[in-house]
Amino acid sequence: MKTRLTLDHLPPSVNHVWRHTKDGKTYLTKDYMTWRNGEAWNVTAQLRGQHRFSGPVYLTLAMRRPRANADLDNRMKGIADLLQHVAAIDNDKNIHGINAYWTADLPAGIAAEISIVQADHLEAA
Repeated sequence: MKTRLTLDHLPPSVNHVWRHTKDGKTYLTKDYMTWRNGEAWNVTAQLRGQHRFSGPVYLTLAMRRPRANADLDNRMKGIADLLQHVAAIDNDKNIHGINAYWTADLPAGIAAEISIVQADHLEAA
């Protein structure tokens, strides 16, 4: 079984997701929360009628590169957190592998395509 989803926008770089107060508290930035809330509506609508996963999964992330010096791995954490937030996966710790790549071949207006498959052959650690 495979679930396929698209994102209209990539998440902020992981470097712009968390901030810390002077007294040591950590919080999510406004930019990240705005992105997550907007994409959550988009992805939740796409999930209707599609499979949701518990246990080990593999992700494939095809993403449109926003600029030439963008780091691929800085976008993956935000997407994994979003998938857990909308219950496409039960927990992002269950992601056992990610195939992520930049592509210019996505349709106009699509920033990322996500495929999720169960990793059935893996035993729980």
